[in-house]
Amino acid sequence: ATAAPAKHGPRQIKIAQLERAFAGHCPTQTAGEVITCSDALPFINEAIQRYNLKTRGQRAAYISNMAYEGAYLKYNRNLVNPSQGTRSIMPAVSLKVFVDSDKNIQILWPSYPSLNESAIVDVLIENKADFLPGAWWTVAGPGCSEVATHLSGSEESFVAWETACINGGQDTIPDRAAIYKTVYRSIR
Repeated sequence: ATAAPAKHGPRQIKIAQLERAFAGHCPTQTAGEVITCSDALPFINEAIQRYNLKTRGQRAAYISNMAYEGAYLKYNRNLVNPSQGTRSIMPAVSLKVFVDSDKNIQILWPSYPSLNESAIVDVLIENKADFLPGAWWTVAGPGCSEVATHLSGSEESFVAWETACINGGQDTIPDRAAIYKTVYRSIR
């Protein structure tokens, strides 16, 4: 009998790829909300593995959205609305959808399903789970799963995903698409 082929998860991002993807925007030191690319990389790869971002396009969408929303790892909270946050700067209502989807995350709240939506971001950050919601949302958030399967090197595939899944506003699409293209070219 022959051995079954080994199962391989999604490709890991290498530090050189992340630095190229961030095109000179990697923070130089970790302090406060800011985290360097090298300090962030294990969390990024853990999120990619955990939520099975198996295509290059899915990984690029996750990383580019995080780069856009969190200003290349400089912010973990929205400056105007502090209940909006994590590395992908998601609103509390979206973070609640994420928490509801993952039993391993729900255990962070002893009183789950009762939780204070405005404090979700705090619990995720305190438990170093702030890179996870964006990865999950990329491929499993409402409106995301089908369109995420079509992410490729084309701007059209990204715009379709951004519009159906993230909906950050028409005025943000050119900037988001430019970051996506850079990230897509930089990773494997």
